[in-house]
Amino acid sequence: MTDTKTRILDLSESLTQTKGFNGFSYLDLAAEVGIKTSSIHYHFKAKADLALALVERHREALDAAFKRLDHEIETPAERLDALVAHFKGYIREEKICMCGMMAAEFESISPAVRKALALYFRDFQNWLAKQFSALGHPNPPEAALQYVSALEGSLLLARLEGDASVVDRSLDGFVNV
Repeated sequence: MTDTKTRILDLSESLTQTKGFNGFSYLDLAAEVGIKTSSIHYHFKAKADLALALVERHREALDAAFKRLDHEIETPAERLDALVAHFKGYIREEKICMCGMMAAEFESISPAVRKALALYFRDFQNWLAKQFSALGHPNPPEAALQYVSALEGSLLLARLEGDASVVDRSLDGFVNV
């Protein structure tokens, strides 16, 4: 990936996490990156193409993160703690989960982006279900759905309150360590 393309994606991800995907334009990106909007269009013909690239890149990063957690951290409870710590970092940075933010903009994103987001959250729930299965939960897929829902919702509330502990309190009780 070219350096310019990476810079566009990095900035777009950050802006999506702080303002929402509809909260910035190619003009905003061009000004911040220091290029012309035509250069952005060279890499991403339309904003829908940029959105899809962002979600696909985020999905790849999620997959790599889950593999790393599975390899480096011994217990499912500790893996879930590490996952929560990662997401709480967004609150400290005054951001929110990029895919959660884009999912909230459902009506204004393309069908291809909707599908990519659905795959992202499916992958997320599948990994969570494996953790809950290893913990002996009686219904791992249901626990995974509830967990990701609580996590995403608590990020919104924690951001509003400026208090990352909201995330911990909302997820308390899912795992008895």
